[in-house]
Amino acid sequence: MNNFFAYRTEPLPKHELRISITSACNMACVYCHNEGNCEHSSMSAKDVKAIVETAKRFDLRSVRITGGEPLVSKEIKEICRMLAEDYHLRVGINTNGIKIDTLLELIEHGWISRVVVGLDYFDRAISKNSPIGVPSSVILSNVLKVKEAGCDVCIDTVYDGDYENTRKLVGWAIEHQIRIKVIEEVVPGKIGENPEYESMKARILREFSLTPRVDDMGETNGYLGTFRAVSVFHSFCRLGDCETCKKLPVRITSSMAAKTCILEDEFHPYNQIPA
Repeated sequence: MNNFFAYRTEPLPKHELRISITSACNMACVYCHNEGNCEHSSMSAKDVKAIVETAKRFDLRSVRITGGEPLVSKEIKEICRMLAEDYHLRVGINTNGIKIDTLLELIEHGWISRVVVGLDYFDRAISKNSPIGVPSSVILSNVLKVKEAGCDVCIDTVYDGDYENTRKLVGWAIEHQIRIKVIEEVVPGKIGENPEYESMKARILREFSLTPRVDDMGETNGYLGTFRAVSVFHSFCRLGDCETCKKLPVRITSSMAAKTCILEDEFHPYNQIPA
């Protein structure tokens, strides 16, 4: 079998796959890498089943559903149900938080156990760096609804150099006991230290009296007691360290190709997963 998994002898990194079930989205963020998708495509529940059947022998324990925006998929409910009930996997989802009714339905059924909401701005007409979307206040309210539903939820925010905006987001997240990840924007081809980003990290840790702890990826987390309140990490592609990327969950694009790096220019035959 000439595919990505044919030559594996070890378990999947972190026992997890990131599966982009669609490249479609109801936003158009200017920095979006779309989980490495290079064409417009979507997966069916049958496609996802084929991937899991191929990958489960490598000690697969959890799946992160991504996109695009996964909640726009017509088969999102069946996909999450199948992963949770048929394969007994821990299912998480990355979303911009707009389609809250669908999200809450998935939580209510117990089909997802973790939600990561992308939110860049604390108080703007559009919640992310996109020409279309909904206000930040709507997404903040939706984040609270997810938490109130009893689901683990955190915020992903891309740092664009606006420290005051990031400070407000971090303050709100800490107030509501919601973890927030402050991510360095991916800059293709630009390798090296980012002094402005490093300065932001130091200021956030200091201003909110967070105890820094470095994880096994070499990235900094800020703790309040035992609560991991803030994670501040670089774009791994900016670091240019292939050994780091190998420790991350394998991404499966919406065209069903396995990628260990979101910035690969093309898919290779040995990466293709047979349907």
